[in-house]
Amino acid sequence: MRRTRVVATIGPSSWDQEILATMFSSGVNVFRLNYSHGEPEEKDILYDRIRSLENANRTTCILADLPGPKLRLGKFEGSRVLKSGDNIRLLCGLKTHEGEEFPVEYDGLSQELTKGDQILLADGIIRLSVISTGGKKASFVDCLVEDGGTLTSRKGINVPGTMVDLPAVGERDLLALDHAIKAGADWVAVSYVRTAEDIKPARDAIRSAGLHTPIIAKIEHPAALENLDSILDAADGVMVARGDLGVEIPMEQVPLAQQQIIDAALTRGMVAIVATQMLESMTLAPRPTRAEVSDVSTAIRHGGTAVMLSGETASGNYPIASVETMVKIAEATEDGLTSTGLIPGGPSRFRATRAVAHAGVELAKMSGAKHIVVATRHGNAPRLVSGYRPDVLVTAVTDRIRAARRMNLLPGVQSVIIKEYERGSQTMQEAIQNLAKDGVVKSGERIVAISGSPLAMRGATSTVRLYRLESDGTISGTE
Repeated sequence: MRRTRVVATIGPSSWDQEILATMFSSGVNVFRLNYSHGEPEEKDILYDRIRSLENANRTTCILADLPGPKLRLGKFEGSRVLKSGDNIRLLCGLKTHEGEEFPVEYDGLSQELTKGDQILLADGIIRLSVISTGGKKASFVDCLVEDGGTLTSRKGINVPGTMVDLPAVGERDLLALDHAIKAGADWVAVSYVRTAEDIKPARDAIRSAGLHTPIIAKIEHPAALENLDSILDAADGVMVARGDLGVEIPMEQVPLAQQQIIDAALTRGMVAIVATQMLESMTLAPRPTRAEVSDVSTAIRHGGTAVMLSGETASGNYPIASVETMVKIAEATEDGLTSTGLIPGGPSRFRATRAVAHAGVELAKMSGAKHIVVATRHGNAPRLVSGYRPDVLVTAVTDRIRAARRMNLLPGVQSVIIKEYERGSQTMQEAIQNLAKDGVVKSGERIVAISGSPLAMRGATSTVRLYRLESDGTISGTE
């Protein structure tokens, strides 16, 4: 089983049902829906199409990526070519505009900028310098185009060195989050996180809905690097969002920042997604560059648990080929990789479960077990087991499809959905029998089972058992 997860962003190039199905069968583990584009309700059909791909052997996983306080242009007709030396005007506080000026949704930009400030558009491809401003909110910013390019609606705006006075989870984010919760998103990504407090509104909204949806913190700002430890302690996973990060800090510092973020995630046993421009050339070409292949491979070898396709699958010409290429790189890279041998720490709220998870992983090593099966209600126990990067297959055992879907983002983890019996041992043995029927567990193999007691899934994780599948199909304890 491939450990590295492949995340694919869905957009105009890939939202056709047939293309989604082919991407799924080609190896996509997680479908990312970017709430920065379009209205939340427009994504209902995508949720339906993605969920229709599920079958008895495989669930789908949806990552809802919230807009965050990202500065963006408003909407305007068509595309505009900006040339070096051009003068342009930004009109702040407008969502749409039909004139020659460019609308900017955030009304405070014209108040916060001064002459000489740099503005980067479209992930830094276009560079502007400020000539003058209106000096107040909802006014104008006149700019000189230093580096030109083609500009379309809703492209991102970065002002390096400026802390924009916007909450990480604002009104638009809460509306998107409400939709994602009701639609059944499996993971939620909070954009432009700068402090641990930025995660709290999303966490509170999820808890108020009576859910346990895990949260990914997107690292896109230098302030996040300064507060990395506290952010990761508050989150359930992290994304190295290299697009915005690469324009907020000098580009030559991005590789070191990427390693810093991955290392911090590894020490906590967390999901670490590496994103943006991983196979960028495949938006227009059917094959990647050698440098891109090396970049993806390096991210995996350095500890990244997932690699993400953005424009390649959302708006590129070769979404299926991009997925197939990413899968090939991941599989080739994983050959020869071994367990990290890490003993991750983490938030105190999971300390007891982490101790049991560690015991199970160590028992698998010492006994030569080929499998670890983990009972779960919400997905926490398998997530903690996967954090140790065991060399054997991990199977999450649950009676809830929500939990099973979440497992798709965890490295080296699959899931089975079965009934929970009154005794934990009965539940786990039933799971092993099912795996044996599917040919996953073979005769003579040992299996470590981690569960609650007396109920396997709803009881607090507290029990580790060692089983063996006998030649006659029965399951016995070995030691």
